[in-house]
Amino acid sequence: MEAEGKTWNYRDILAQFITMHNKKSNVLLIWSGDWPTYSSNSDKHYVILAGEGFDSTDEAWNWCKANNYGPNDCMPMDLQ
Repeated sequence: MEAEGKTWNYRDILAQFITMHNKKSNVLLIWSGDWPTYSSNSDKHYVILAGEGFDSTDEAWNWCKANNYGPNDCMPMDLQ
């Protein structure tokens, strides 16, 4: 996967997940192919979830901004 000016491999993704999980224990790592939310996307990939729940997309975006995540790093998604 190409993001942030580099090609990410499995080790990079796992390292980022571990770093985030060490800071906040409710962070999750999922495979997009296991969730219907991502079923329309033919490209499957690993997704790191913040483990937070919100009542609205606006609340989620506000959380992203408050935690200094930009739109390429934080994408509110309904997994139901």
